[in-house]
Amino acid sequence: MKDRVVTFVLFTFNEEKRIAFAVKNFIKHGPVLLLDGGSTDRTQEIAESLGARFLKRPQSARAAVETKENLDFIKENSETDWIYWGYCDNIAPRTLVAEMVRVAADDRFKKVNLPLFTYLWGDTDNVAQKSYLPALFHKDFIDFSHNQIHSFGEFLGEDHQILTLPATPAFALRHFSTYNVAKYVTGYMRYGEEEARQKFERGERFSVVKLLAAMVRYLWIYRRALRSPRLGLLIALNMAFGRLMTYTRLYEYEHGITLDSIEEAYAKKKRILLEDFD
Repeated sequence: MKDRVVTFVLFTFNEEKRIAFAVKNFIKHGPVLLLDGGSTDRTQEIAESLGARFLKRPQSARAAVETKENLDFIKENSETDWIYWGYCDNIAPRTLVAEMVRVAADDRFKKVNLPLFTYLWGDTDNVAQKSYLPALFHKDFIDFSHNQIHSFGEFLGEDHQILTLPATPAFALRHFSTYNVAKYVTGYMRYGEEEARQKFERGERFSVVKLLAAMVRYLWIYRRALRSPRLGLLIALNMAFGRLMTYTRLYEYEHGITLDSIEEAYAKKKRILLEDFD
């Protein structure tokens, strides 16, 4: 097909409940390549039955970060110049997929910022967050060599080669973020750990002002969730709590706080209290 100018890459790990939706979303418009992190369910079987190609992605100590190793692996295993860097919880309307293919075929631009509408806690009547994801790009114009968490590498082109699509329903990826409170707390901590470690390694230290500013910022970012007042309040507070987890972990890095150090501090105090028993 002449319009197969984009390789639609999907990062997966045990996605049997969602993979069919994601593959069907793109398979008629270009090759779909799964980069899997070791699924043990039916992800591979379902994806391949729908025409997708399944590969195990390179091992990485930075699972929460977009890496050069993954991009190099994609380049080795795709024939198109353009890459869609995607996930199984994102679904694109047909108008957006057609626009992605059109922009890639035209090739005036080298990176496309896609609008991202996020649903949370199963509420599909209200968009909890609107943002942008630079998930469509020419493979030779993005460098992930020094990428950090929540970032998307360095763009190697010029500003006029970046296209930002309008944040309208016709052009917006829909992000179906599957969280309840248990999954959110345990899952988000993986990101909090990585982000705190990177902050500490860059020389950033804990600040009450930065913590409070980050929490307020997240309350603002997720203000749209309040259209469902009770659930929306819980969503916004949970997202702000995510910032609290990250900055608490940064404080622990700064002060060398671990479970072992806590036990040692307690042991010293216990020895003092027990001196009266000698």
